[in-house]
Amino acid sequence: MGVELLRPVMPRIHNPLLADAATIDRFISHCHRRRYPARTDVFHPGDPADTLYYIISGSVSIIATEDNDRELVLGYSGPGEFVGEMGLFVASQHRDVALRTRTACDLAEISYERLQALLLAQPGDAARLLYSIGAQISKRLLDTSRKAGRLAFLDVSDRIYRTLFDLAKEPESMSHPMGTQLRVSRQELARLVGCSREMAGRVLKKLQADGKLHARGKTVVVYGTR
Repeated sequence: MGVELLRPVMPRIHNPLLADAATIDRFISHCHRRRYPARTDVFHPGDPADTLYYIISGSVSIIATEDNDRELVLGYSGPGEFVGEMGLFVASQHRDVALRTRTACDLAEISYERLQALLLAQPGDAARLLYSIGAQISKRLLDTSRKAGRLAFLDVSDRIYRTLFDLAKEPESMSHPMGTQLRVSRQELARLVGCSREMAGRVLKKLQADGKLHARGKTVVVYGTR
């Protein structure tokens, strides 16, 4: 396993308090590793909140759902990130969101009970792991605040355009002579910005007519992102 897969992704600047590769290796040695196919639900709303996950490889979506089966993608997480951590800090017995794989994923899983025993037994690693988890929670809070601001103040066209720029920063994006190439469906865009699939399709056509991108099928090239 390459060390690069295990290195925490937040923040970008060097911080001696973050868990380093050796700390993560020791943490993973206490976890159960499991492989998930793409587009698989790891947990659903209402499931017991008793397990922490660490993404070794792959990408996942964090999804809020409504009773009418409508979904809103709250964000993506990738290699080097922890997910399912909220129950460690908030008294909640059940999940409030769904976790779904976007690609095939290799996850390290550990129960809260086993994790708490590990943190007590290894206080040095505990400080680094908890700091890393806290840094990632802070980033997600910033991302969620930004998404809420967009929903309140921007129209659908602006929300989609800014979301495409965000996706251009994801590890799955590819460099293109005109900017950045993405693989994203109309349905996924709709779930990211809170609109219908049809509206997402119309906005992409309008943005293409305006010369801001090129969209064909699930391939979108966003101009001016490099």
